[in-house]
Amino acid sequence: MDVKVGCCWRCENPIERAVACFSCGEAKYCSEICRFRDQWRHTPECEEWRPKQCSNPKCLEVSRQLMCSACCNAWYCGETCQRQHWKDHKPSCQERTQEIKEAATSLKDKFNSHSEKVVQSPYYVGNALAIDMLNLPGNELCSEDIKSTKTPKQDPLEASYSILSAGCGNLRNWIHTVTSLPNGFKGTLYTVLNDFDPYVQARNVLQLYMMTTYSDDPNIAERITTIWYSLHLPKEDYTFLVDCLRSLLGLSADDLGEVTGEVLNLTEADMCLMRQVWKAWLELECQKGHTNYIDLQEQRQKMLYENQEAVVGIKMYKKDLPNELLPSFEEYDKHGNFISRAILRSRSPQYDNPTLTGYRYMFKSQVTIQEILTFGRLVYCIESHLMPFGEWDYLKVKKHHYNKSMVVMFHSFISDQIKQTIASIKAGAQRVSVMICNCLDLSARLDVESYRFDRIFTSNIADLTGTQTLLKAMKPFLNHENKCSTVITHYQHWYSFIPFAITGGPNTASSTQRSAEMVSCVKLAVRDIYSDDEEKLSRLDSLATYTYEECNEIMERGLYSFQEYFNNMVSFVSYLRAEYLAVNKDSQSTKPPSFQKVKQSEGLQLRDFRRGNSNKVVPFRYRYNARLDVNTIRGMERMLEWHFA
Repeated sequence: MDVKVGCCWRCENPIERAVACFSCGEAKYCSEICRFRDQWRHTPECEEWRPKQCSNPKCLEVSRQLMCSACCNAWYCGETCQRQHWKDHKPSCQERTQEIKEAATSLKDKFNSHSEKVVQSPYYVGNALAIDMLNLPGNELCSEDIKSTKTPKQDPLEASYSILSAGCGNLRNWIHTVTSLPNGFKGTLYTVLNDFDPYVQARNVLQLYMMTTYSDDPNIAERITTIWYSLHLPKEDYTFLVDCLRSLLGLSADDLGEVTGEVLNLTEADMCLMRQVWKAWLELECQKGHTNYIDLQEQRQKMLYENQEAVVGIKMYKKDLPNELLPSFEEYDKHGNFISRAILRSRSPQYDNPTLTGYRYMFKSQVTIQEILTFGRLVYCIESHLMPFGEWDYLKVKKHHYNKSMVVMFHSFISDQIKQTIASIKAGAQRVSVMICNCLDLSARLDVESYRFDRIFTSNIADLTGTQTLLKAMKPFLNHENKCSTVITHYQHWYSFIPFAITGGPNTASSTQRSAEMVSCVKLAVRDIYSDDEEKLSRLDSLATYTYEECNEIMERGLYSFQEYFNNMVSFVSYLRAEYLAVNKDSQSTKPPSFQKVKQSEGLQLRDFRRGNSNKVVPFRYRYNARLDVNTIRGMERMLEWHFA
């Protein structure tokens, strides 16, 4: 659950006297009103976490049940009931087993093919919400863990912590982690930012350089935010950017460490790779009207609107936005400017932003990092589904500073996050190492005996390599001395390998069961959305007569969020079992592993998401409707946590 411990699961306010869900006891609320309003959103969670009823219709006992290890979708009070029910259960059980085997075959092909490819373009803008990779309050500062972490006599607020961000992408996760450190933190946070892409890391180092060497400039945070996201730049910001790039070109890795007060640590080899990127950016003609002008506006329009999939995606995004935010998004969509209104009124952005350029290739064979740097000319390279509004949690953004302009609102929030980060840097609480390499090859760059991390965040690399391959590479770097040490794995595309992992879609009408399933989810979604509107809620009885076609009509009005109300937990378990079977190539068995075996991968223990709200660092999944679809999540992302048993 994506709400802080001790806060209401509906309104997120601190709880003085908790009201728990009657069925599972896991969900906590500040009042009966919030419990009532959240009951429909909470339904699929509650189904998983509440006491199970025996699947044998002759028994139906509700107690501690044993899960069918073959399908993970039936529960029995004992062997007798399981045997009695086997004849009826057998078809669905075998169907699930076959589904896992077929998914494993597809995943094996995917993982093998990925070893010969790299990403299509640099991820200057991320594909997931920023997270707190450390979360001290839920871990080292939590009363149940405080005696077992670090050295018992050491105050967790005065201790030092290390984070490895593998496949880090841009700086959003690091910035959010820094700004989430609790008040009174007096320790030091050591972070290794690792990514295979030299363009991404060149941009990260540029921004870190700005934060450290211009920390006394009162406008530096706003300037960095504009350079981070805006297609066009005012002259002052462009001149500042050029000055920083030129300065970086003249520095060695040792020099960079010195001028940043030893905050930044790089090798000369990595610095050399990034110099090629900085030099290429400086060589671009960015002023409008000049010969050889790069014209990113034209490049962006072609990229967005000559791609039918992108056109449909933007149309759907606009349809789901709250009406008061739509005009500001349309303005951003048209021009790509991520600049505060005051600056736009006083200074015309006459320069293109060279740091939004990079490569756009899908490499068909394995290439070196140096080869990536020499592929063709630099072009605008931000994918259509990647936007500033998809990186930062709308619930936090609007609480910080609500404005009908999405750009004003998000620009203000991000700038404040950067200001807080700069303050932490100036206080001496931050040390950052930046590395360019494949995270699976980190052992060649980092001495396992010298580098032990309290948290290892792996982005969605598991989608590309398989969880076990990733855990095998990361486990040696996990800090044995801290019992809160955690490896976090993220999954975004898992559902495409498991039939019926999502509900709805073009084939639903052909199946009575699937059609009824979607209608049920739509009913829950509508009730949840209008739970605080008594007038609309009173009309919902008519939903009982809704047909499949009428549900589609509702969705055409913008209700694309009904997936949040579909319990696909067993499908995700099937995916993890299929993935395990696909990755373990040495095994001669074609029998899907048990979920228990998956949970104990590579000597690490999975926090079991089927037994309650068990994650301690990051949410297992995010609420979709709570964010009004301002964020670009689709409700299918999942995050797992692995720790030493």
